[in-house]
Parts: sequence; C-alpha cells; structure tokens
Amino acid sequence: MSSKTGLICLVACAVSFSAGYLLKDSQTKVINLSESHDSQSNAVSQPDPVRDIKLPSSRKPSTPSQAAFIAEQDPFDAIDDFLNRYKDTNYLTIPNKALAPLYLQLSQLDEYQLQQKAEELISQLPNPAASRLLGITLEVLAESQPLQALNMALNINDTEQYKWAYAWSVLSTWSANAPVEAFEWYVVQDFKQPHLKGFGTQNMVSTAVLSGLYSYDKSLAVSKIAELSQQNKITPSTMSLISQNINHSDEFRSLLNALGSAQNPDNGAIEVVGEWFSKQPQDAAAWVNMLNEEQKSPRLFRHALNRWVESDPSQASDWYIKQFNEPEKMMAISEAASRFAKKDPKAALDWVDSLGRSDTQNAIEDLLQSASYDDPDFALAHLDRVTEEKRKISILQSAIYSIKRHDPQRAQNIIESSPYKRELEEYIKRINDY
Repeated sequence: MSSKTGLICLVACAVSFSAGYLLKDSQTKVINLSESHDSQSNAVSQPDPVRDIKLPSSRKPSTPSQAAFIAEQDPFDAIDDFLNRYKDTNYLTIPNKALAPLYLQLSQLDEYQLQQKAEELISQLPNPAASRLLGITLEVLAESQPLQALNMALNINDTEQYKWAYAWSVLSTWSANAPVEAFEWYVVQDFKQPHLKGFGTQNMVSTAVLSGLYSYDKSLAVSKIAELSQQNKITPSTMSLISQNINHSDEFRSLLNALGSAQNPDNGAIEVVGEWFSKQPQDAAAWVNMLNEEQKSPRLFRHALNRWVESDPSQASDWYIKQFNEPEKMMAISEAASRFAKKDPKAALDWVDSLGRSDTQNAIEDLLQSASYDDPDFALAHLDRVTEEKRKISILQSAIYSIKRHDPQRAQNIIESSPYKRELEEYIKRINDY
C-alpha cells in the first residue's frame, strides 16, 4: 500500500471515528427525548425544580427538535437528502454533523436493507457523498454481519481510493465486537490472494485482530500469541502495539513467556521488554538480569536503555554499562552518554565525569555532539573538553546550524569571531544549497 494511500486511509478512518463519536451523542439525545415524552404522557405533571428552570432566551433549544425530526424521518428519505446535498462536495469537507444522524437512520435498517444500500452506494462511486455514506453503512452492517461487510469492502474496485479505509473500519468494528471470530477469520487467510494484497501486510491485520482479542480476554490472547510465535507469525510491531496497553509487570511477564525468548529479534519480545522498561524499569531490569547469557543481546540492552532513559537517565545509564564486559564498556559509556545528553546534557557530562575513568574522551565528544542539536549553547560552552580539532569543528558546525535556525544574526556573529570561520561558512553554504 503506497504512502499516499496509507495517509488517505488514516484521514478517512479518523473522520469515520469522529462521526461515530457524534453518533453516540446523537443516539443519547434521541433516547432521552423519547423517554421524556413517554414519561410526560403517562404521569400527572408534578412540580420539578430542575425541569421548571427557565432557559436563558439566548439559548436555542434546537437540538431536541432536530433529533425528534430525525427519529421520525424515513431512513431512505434522509439518505437521499444527504446524497443530493453533498453530491458535488469534496469528500473531506463533508461535515461530521451531517453524518451523525445517518448512523441513526441506518441503524433502523435490517441486514438485507443495509446490504442493498451498500451495493447501491458502491455503484455510485466515486461520488464523494456516496463514499462517505458507504463507510458508515458498512460499519453499521459490520455490527451484525462483519464478514459480509468486510467482503463487500475488499471486493470494491481498487480504483476507489477509500477502499482500504472501509475495510479497516469494518475490521476494527469486528475486532472490538467479536474479537474471537475476527481472530479465527485472520488465522486462515492467505494474504497472498489478490483481494487481500492491498489490505496491508499480514502484520498490520494481525496487529488489529490481536489487539482486539487482548482487550477482550488477556489469557486467551496470550495463548494464541504463543501458538503464533511458534509458527513465526508474530512481528515486532504487533507486539509493540499490544504492549503499549499493558501497565502491570505480571502481564509483561506473561506475554514474554508466551513469546518464548528475547533472543529471537523478530518475535517482538524486545519491543515488549522496551515497553516494560518505560513503565516499571526496576522489574524489567530484574527480569533481564535473570536471563541466560545466550538470551541477552546488545540490541535488547540498547532498547531497554532508550526507554528507561526517558524516566531516569542516570539509573538507566548505570544499569546499561554494567551489562558489558570491560573491552566493550568504553563504547557502552559513549552510547549511554549520548542518549543521556538528549534529556539533560549537563547531568550527562557530570555522570561521565563521576565514573572516574581515563578512557571517556570519546564519550564526552559524543555527548557534546548529541547536545549540539538541541542545546547548542551547552555544546559551545564545553568545546574546550574536545581535544581533536576535526571533532571540535563538527560539534561547532552542528551547534551553529541549530542557533542559525532561531537567531541567524547571532549565528553569523559567532562565525565571524571563530577561528574556524572558513569551515563554518562552507558548512552553512552546503546546508543552504541542499
């Protein structure tokens, strides 16, 4: 699926989600109105201090009357009115408020009527009003007949640019309402089939389906993930998304046990560990420390560092460098210092100095290079810590460019007074020409 198509699908799905939100609000208003009407018809009117409050004259009580009209209007008339009103309008400029009442209208139709309406709208594509209405028609149909709705979406002509937005909307509805059925459909699909190729990768579909299943039944989802992991059908992005919704260490352990090993770089275990480090780093660190040496890897350590440093860069850096033997420790210090510097360059420099080692010159230079992009003044103030001239010029160039973006005159003043004026001017010229 192309980046343009992906962007369109994301926008279309966002629009559909907003319309669904408005639907729920509209449904509540219609229900409340109906209950209020029945109550008033069957009971003797009694003084009610809340009911009898006079609304300010500036407030227009139009919503209840509009909702009552919508509830009484024939669904097919409402749909026809919408299609006529917006037939010449751009897809993305059709207001969600115009769509919300149509959810109510479509909900009044039975499955056969919804299918017929969807087929009719498909025949009108690429009419923008028909496109918008088709999306919510398939969503409503997916509430009761998700497989039928999904097949209709997947069999739309590929020239329809919102085709995959419809399919993803249906799959999301299905995964939320009947996650077990959605999962059972997923595991038997052959994603090499022509009608599924544009649906995105198998990885994308598994992410949606497994996320729905995990929200529904964690134990069942973990058992299915274990089965898929043994078949090499689990990917890092899938596990990353699922683990974002986990907040307890027991759940992280259970999920990692299902994946089997953090040694496999392709089963998503490392992504789960990283998410764990971002939420309960001490528990995650204890778990990693218990792994066999064969199960540990520099990639696992690096992922842990990147997530832990967000909350406690000092502890994260201390833990990280302890994972390496002495021959590798100098490089580990440099990596930790660079990552630390993105959060707090001064604290990072203090941390390196506190190690009391004589082999941290490279770490200091890497730290200052990292800081030069977001905190150029700090980098300039500590250039005297850099011994190699070539590296000093590189840090200075990055810092000057960062300053120039916000204060061109100040950057020019620094260049004019610098002993490396020629190198800095050439660098700025290359950047501008690029």
